[in-house]
Amino acid sequence: MNYSEIKLSGLKTEEQANALHHRLENMIGVSKVSVDLDKQLVTISYETPTNLNSIEKEIYDDGFKVLG
Repeated sequence: MNYSEIKLSGLKTEEQANALHHRLENMIGVSKVSVDLDKQLVTISYETPTNLNSIEKEIYDDGFKVLG
C-alpha cells in the first residue's frame, strides 16, 4: 500500500473538493482519499495499478494544479 500527500492549488469550494474526492475515490486501486479544502491537500492511499503519476494526472484533468 502506498500513501501520498499531494499539495495543489485552485481548489476554491466544497463542491470542487467533493467532486475531486469522488473522482479519485473511483480510481482502480485507490483505497482511501481525503481532500482538505483549507490546506489545499489531497491525502491518498493506493496500490497497483494506480500510481502517483496517474493520481496527479486526474487532479490536473479536474482543473487543479499540482504543486511540488
